[in-house]
Amino acid sequence: MTTSDVAARAALPVHSVASDAAMPDLVTARFHVVGDADPGLLPRLLEPVAKLGATPMRVHASREDGDGSEISVDLRLGLVGGRMAEQVESALRRVIGVRHLMAVTEPAQPVAA
Repeated sequence: MTTSDVAARAALPVHSVASDAAMPDLVTARFHVVGDADPGLLPRLLEPVAKLGATPMRVHASREDGDGSEISVDLRLGLVGGRMAEQVESALRRVIGVRHLMAVTEPAQPVAA
């Protein structure tokens, strides 16, 4: 690598393709779960995330809609591997009391320095 190559790389903005290569498989994963309004559902949803060593960026639970028999939970994970996001989705689908699960994963956005 020549000195001009080094200088050119140093001039690249943080959000460039070069920095994207440093995070090849990292994603942001969002899960929207609808389930029975059971007191044990929320800890059962968080358990697979904890077992995989991740900490959610956001957890929001609400029984505000309908007759109160369902709970809606939004769970967001940031900067996790794509495989881990798939494992969490699979585990959440198997949780007793889950009626519906929608999962969305997006490539992680590089953080500006």
